[in-house]
Amino acid sequence: MISWFKKKPKVFRHGDLLIIEVSSIPNTAVPLSTNIIAEGEKTGHNHELNGPHQIYETLDKYTYFDAKQNLVVEHPEHNTIQIPKGNYKILHEREYNSFKNIEKEVVD
Repeated sequence: MISWFKKKPKVFRHGDLLIIEVSSIPNTAVPLSTNIIAEGEKTGHNHELNGPHQIYETLDKYTYFDAKQNLVVEHPEHNTIQIPKGNYKILHEREYNSFKNIEKEVVD
């Protein structure tokens, strides 16, 4: 094995979210008191963490979480997925309209 290769991060897809393993959570991130990592368009249709965790948000509105043990992500319209212990960043799917030259976040 070549020593300069770094560990490939774990990546998970959950509806309109991409959950990417990161080495650490930024020091500037603020802890939140919630289990919701993304709110849905419809009432109650949120992406929720179930298991020991801490969710954080940065000033530029990126969401991170620390899965203290293996946990699950649930949403009424998607399959439940399991996430192993670790630090993760949440990225929202984006939609680009080249005719109007606008980009917007996709919400399910």
